[in-house]
Amino acid sequence: MPAREIFRERLPMHPLLGRHVLLDSESKKYAVQPQATPIKPVRHDAHIPILNQGNLGACTGNASASCAYHEPFYAPSAPIWKYGPDEAGAVDWYRDNTANDGFPGTYTPDDTGSDGLTSSKMAVAAGITSGFQAALDLDSSLRVLMDRPGITGIPWYNSMFNVGSNGLITVDAQSGLAGGHELCVDEIVAADAPGNGTWKMLVGGPNSWGNAWGALGRWYLTVNDWWALRYQQGDVYFWTAKSQPAPTPTPSPVVTDSRDMDLWAIAEDWTTESHVGQNHKVAVAVKSWARLKGLS
Repeated sequence: MPAREIFRERLPMHPLLGRHVLLDSESKKYAVQPQATPIKPVRHDAHIPILNQGNLGACTGNASASCAYHEPFYAPSAPIWKYGPDEAGAVDWYRDNTANDGFPGTYTPDDTGSDGLTSSKMAVAAGITSGFQAALDLDSSLRVLMDRPGITGIPWYNSMFNVGSNGLITVDAQSGLAGGHELCVDEIVAADAPGNGTWKMLVGGPNSWGNAWGALGRWYLTVNDWWALRYQQGDVYFWTAKSQPAPTPTPSPVVTDSRDMDLWAIAEDWTTESHVGQNHKVAVAVKSWARLKGLS
């Protein structure tokens, strides 16, 4: 049995950001599983306004509060959660994140930033969800996103601050890394023309920089850009509604040998690129194989 591995990295702190990297190999035991459901456009109902974290690195609390007040986690007639549906509630969530994430410093007085894994654990501790799952491949992520929203932590490049009124984010790694950001993801938008392939779809959700930013406060990425960022020490977590049983560990992956590892070393970068037609199907199949083998 492979030893448990925990990876931490503090990313640059920026007044509008605040997400750091915390990856735990145990997440693979609770991974989102492949489904055969066709991918279709969706937007989940929210019962919370667009938040604004200001110059506090509270994006993990903001993204989580936004997610928690979406259906199926919350209905308008239900009592509010431990963390309220406003910026004060998001900051309370952020405060608990910093007290439990293992990074030095706690808010207040330290504006340390935090991570999506700890924030998901706080959702369970607060009785908002029964558990959560990590999304390890794009295909499964989109199918689960049709059922419920999630939170995603990604690196944030300087180019990504500049968006138009459509909220579409331009990813240019050459512009320099500003830090990391946590976002609620609650929408799939269809490809703009037939035949463009799944990777031309958009995903999006509410940001935490107020209504004046982006598409009335909302962000959008092509799924190709989203998953390329996810592979850069990003993460995606889908929570389980309180009314549902907590996720259980998936079966242990098949033990790999050196030939499996050699093949994945060659194929991994190719699977993250944009593909259409048969190549897209092959890339999806290879990523699913690698996940089942415990390689990704």
